[in-house]
Amino acid sequence: MILSLVLPRMGEFSRPGIVRRVIASAGDALRPGTPLMEVRVDLDEANARDCPATIFYRLIATERAYLRTILVAAGDVIDGSAFGLATTTPDEALQAPAVRALRTTSVSIMVDPLSG
Repeated sequence: MILSLVLPRMGEFSRPGIVRRVIASAGDALRPGTPLMEVRVDLDEANARDCPATIFYRLIATERAYLRTILVAAGDVIDGSAFGLATTTPDEALQAPAVRALRTTSVSIMVDPLSG
């Protein structure tokens, strides 16, 4: 079965995120708890402020699969569209469309603002 990678809803509204770091690589065997990437989400870009409402999330797989493609890198903006594919078997052909999204969860993480 082909599974798409998509950014889950962050908070009350669906917002785009900026990839901070990609952790998983194409070819990786995913299992529940495997981190995929870190994403920065600006929750309130409409209002100017000295300290913006920014949250960092780590996107984590919650099911077994094989990561086949990942189409993002650090600095890329991602929204509700698919940014990669996974399959339930390691050698499955990728010609068919994705059946559903890979099951994931997100956890808020602390990031040192001076680390870049």
